[in-house]
Amino acid sequence: MKPRLGVRRLIAALLFGLWSMSLALVASEPRVTVFDADGRETSGSLQAISHEAVRIGEQTVGLNWSDVVWLRFEHVGNVLHEPRGSAIWLANGDRLIARGMAVDDEQLRAAWREFPEWPEFALPLESVRGLSLSLPHSRERRDELAAWLFDRKEQRDELRLLNGDVSSGEVARWRDGTISLKSAGREVTLPIADVRDIAFNPELLTLPEPKELCWLVSLRDGSRVTLLASKSRVAGTTLKAAHVSGVEWDIPLDAIFEMRVLRGRGVYLSDLVPIESRHTPFLLGSREWPLQRDRSVAGQPLRLGGREFPKGLGMHSRSTVTYDLAEKYRAFQAVVGLDDTTAGAGTAVCVVEVDGRRVFEETELSRQKGVRRLPVIDVRGAKRLTLVVDFGELGDSQDHVDWGDAVLLRTGGNEK
Repeated sequence: MKPRLGVRRLIAALLFGLWSMSLALVASEPRVTVFDADGRETSGSLQAISHEAVRIGEQTVGLNWSDVVWLRFEHVGNVLHEPRGSAIWLANGDRLIARGMAVDDEQLRAAWREFPEWPEFALPLESVRGLSLSLPHSRERRDELAAWLFDRKEQRDELRLLNGDVSSGEVARWRDGTISLKSAGREVTLPIADVRDIAFNPELLTLPEPKELCWLVSLRDGSRVTLLASKSRVAGTTLKAAHVSGVEWDIPLDAIFEMRVLRGRGVYLSDLVPIESRHTPFLLGSREWPLQRDRSVAGQPLRLGGREFPKGLGMHSRSTVTYDLAEKYRAFQAVVGLDDTTAGAGTAVCVVEVDGRRVFEETELSRQKGVRRLPVIDVRGAKRLTLVVDFGELGDSQDHVDWGDAVLLRTGGNEK
């Protein structure tokens, strides 16, 4: 006996409903890619995440966070946006795409720009390097602003106004639409609407570097925040995040672009002090280009192939930098290329040496040839790692070379 048409429709509707539910379940498990401290890259659906470990893939690969170097979310449309509107920079280099609103009781009150549904928050003023209330549209101007904030040595607060004027002194108050600055024994009050950028006295900055495992989390809006893993937890699809400054946020997982692990088995070269760093100009008396950590040699963010790398080294031809490995590491990995600001010019030679032995060489590094991802280089038992950036066909012209995510993979507890 054949089922009636109504029964067929009911069965079809049930099957369609089950199929739709299965899609929803799959969609609820975001896909991620993980690079671990054993040099393996694994992709799969995110099965579980906590402050201690992460589990991914159909085979349920489990990793302690100390064994993870980085994790990248692969949400549909998960694209890292250019910072826009306004921004706050912290003493440790963190960048929040947020709007400063007032200073109360030695705290900066602020609100997220791209996530207006998130609650306002307050940062300890001693952790804030500076902020922009009107972030430039041009990437070059934004980079200049960040470089100014991180390089300034003046032991005073400074206001840069929209009309180009500069006022300096000590910020006394900021509330109710005005900001007051004490200078030379008198107090000047300005409408906050006239202020473009605020830099705080770098001598008063205090944001101790934590000794425990942290996540350096990049958000889709261009923010970058350092979180204490032990004090953060995941509840459902939300990361209840504890920032190193003591501030707490609820961050939806779908707002996260990638997470880098700090103070795990992956050790970034930019967090180490080299035993030797040397630059040799192409022409005698030419400009010196010292090694830069987590910035390009021009003092700007590290950008390779349209991506910004929060961790890495900036070098210029001809430069060498050497690190003491002390036989503690198993491998080295990085991506290398000419910084995006070179605008198509520049050629360079890049070399990696392990105990004086050349293990990697790129003789024609250029913007046209793109970014090179190094193979995972074996450094077990090695004592020295040296990176070399040498002159290319055009001498030293525009040879701004970035080593993005330059990381040493520490030997595990079960390895000799």
